[in-house]
This record gives sequence, C-alpha cells and structure tokens, in this order.
Amino acid sequence: MSFIHKGVGSYWRPYELKAAKKHFGSETESFDAEYFIWRHNTECVNANIFNQSHVIEEKYKSLTPSGKIINPMSSYKYTNNKDVCFDAWKESNISIPNFFSYDNREDFESKRFDFPFLLRLNDGVTGEDTYLVENETQLESAFLKVESAYERNKRINTKKICVQFIDTSIEGGYKTSYRIIVAGNNVIVGYARISDDWLAITKQFTNEKKPHFIQQNKRLSKLIKDNHDEIVRSVNTLGLHHVGIDLITDREDNMYFLELQPFYFSGRPMQHPNPTSPPYWNPYKPQILVDWLINEQKNLQDEIPLYYQNWLDKDNHFDLCYKSLKESL
Repeated sequence: MSFIHKGVGSYWRPYELKAAKKHFGSETESFDAEYFIWRHNTECVNANIFNQSHVIEEKYKSLTPSGKIINPMSSYKYTNNKDVCFDAWKESNISIPNFFSYDNREDFESKRFDFPFLLRLNDGVTGEDTYLVENETQLESAFLKVESAYERNKRINTKKICVQFIDTSIEGGYKTSYRIIVAGNNVIVGYARISDDWLAITKQFTNEKKPHFIQQNKRLSKLIKDNHDEIVRSVNTLGLHHVGIDLITDREDNMYFLELQPFYFSGRPMQHPNPTSPPYWNPYKPQILVDWLINEQKNLQDEIPLYYQNWLDKDNHFDLCYKSLKESL
C-alpha cells in the first residue's frame, strides 16, 4: 500500500506524515499508488498551477483507475472561491449568510441588502481586503478599496462579493468564530476563537478572555455533538475529504458555514524554515494563551477535553484524521 501527494505552498505539518504512512502505507512518486493526496495551500495556486494539477490528476486516473483521490481538483473551486462554495451549500440546504457577487456599482446597487454587510474578494484569506460596512459613508470607502484589491489580486475566478454580516457577540461584547476539522465521515475536533472585533482570530487572546474561551469551547463541543452529521455533510456534498471549516453562530445559536480550508494551519515542523513551537505547534502564540494552556492543563483538560485530546495533541489529531480518511474511502 502506498500514496502519492502533490501540492504547492504546503508542507507536512507536525506528526502528519507519520499518520499518513501509518494509515496509507509508504510515500512514493509512482502513479500506481493506491492513494493520491492533494495538499495545495489554496492561496498559493495560480491559473498555471491549477491547470497543471488537473493534468496530473487525469494522468493518475488513467494509470490507476481504481485509485482513491483525497480532496480532488474537481472540488478545488469550493476551497478557493467563496461564492461558488456558498452556491453549492445553498443548493444542498447548508446554512450560509446571504450574499451576492457583483461586477460594478450599478450591479451592486441592484442587488444590495440592508446594512451591515461585508465587502470582500471571493478568494481572500484571514480577513484580507475585507471590510465591514455599517453605513453609506463606510460603503463609499470600502467599495473603492475592494475595487483596488480586485485589480491587484485577481487570481482564479476572482470576484467581488457582498456578504451578510452575522453578529456573533457573546457575554462581555466579545466576538466569536469556530474552526472545525472534518476528515472522512467524522468531525475530528473544533476550537473557538474570541476577539474584541468582528474578525475573531486566536492572536487577540487576552487574560480577560480566559473564562469565555472555556465557555465557547464547551459551546462548540455541544454544537458538534448536536450537528455532527450536518457538519460532515457540508464537506461530503462538495466532494472533499479533509478540511478545516470556518463556522459562526449568531446569538440564537443558528449556524452559518463560511468557508473551507484544505491546508488548515496546525503548526510548522522543526524542519520548516520558520517552525512554530511545541508542545502544541498551533497555537504557538500569543504566549499568554500557550502558557495558560500548559500551566492549567490539569484543570482545563477536564473542562475542554476534546480541545486537548484532538487538537493540542497533534500526534493524536493527525492519527485520527488519517484513520478516518482511510475508513471512509
């Protein structure tokens, strides 16, 4: 048993290659491998790489008709273009924010809905070139900024989109978002991110957020338990196998699926030119979060066991991921 893998902008995350070899056999460059794993870092793929990847995949399929492809190129569009992913989810009755794509101001005005909303590109990452618009003054500024970003950053089917803003406020006025990892037919883990503003990312962690961090990770564990099959369906319906899902909930606990990342960040190994730090690899910063997770591990792992066992423990995380992948193919 063996596997071949291809991808740009990616690397083997801590303990990942160990898990891949355990469950899929030896690593090879041969196209007669039983498994083909695509490992693209989506934002690094340009039109030329995209086309070359399709050629490579077709070659593999012709040489090994019975081979299994993980995260095939036919589904790449769902990980790169948010509007395409939204359309597919909407058709499958997966909950998403209201949205539309637009070509120019006239097109935008014919489709617009009430404030607040986000203006952005459909292939941006981590809030890049994304603007919260709550009034007409902000709209004028944000509209021009997105126009400029579009001219600078066009890649593969890049479009300008408008997305309904969902209020994720919790106690204390903080905002939340969730990253959920799905592999095969299982939700492996999820973790909460809490911040002061609408772009909820881990680096905004502070001492004041500690009780909310615990509360939101408990909330997410229940959400996963109650909606496990729906979360898995959101991935399977797109023909994907191993991804990180970004998801939010409003104040009434209604879920909204936002996007998928096949090469979700889980740390960089020591062999990488810019490695992150053990014991968790990700998170590796802010230091206040890492120190708290280490120093209070005895108590915290009893309160949020899924987070400790299936995320912070990267050896176990990737073992579970590749085991689930193998069982589902």
